[in-house]
Amino acid sequence: MTNIDDVARELGAEIPECTCAEVRDHLFELLDRELADEDMGRLRAHAETCPDCTEATEAETHMREIIRRSCSEPAPDSLRAKVVTDLTRH
Repeated sequence: MTNIDDVARELGAEIPECTCAEVRDHLFELLDRELADEDMGRLRAHAETCPDCTEATEAETHMREIIRRSCSEPAPDSLRAKVVTDLTRH
């Protein structure tokens, strides 16, 4: 599968190659959209075309969904009472 960076390189543009190590090093920033546009494009294109990076991206996304769901469950009343009691003692 050809991506836009490959086409641009064929036309003579100087676009640095993206590696799996680079995607792994910046995975959180990639998923949180905290990179410059050109870096987002390069890393996203690699992650979408590389089976290993696709798997790593999907695994992290899945883990974030599990954590998000787990954090939205209310604490049991007994735990809330214990925390309030402990906080008022100190």
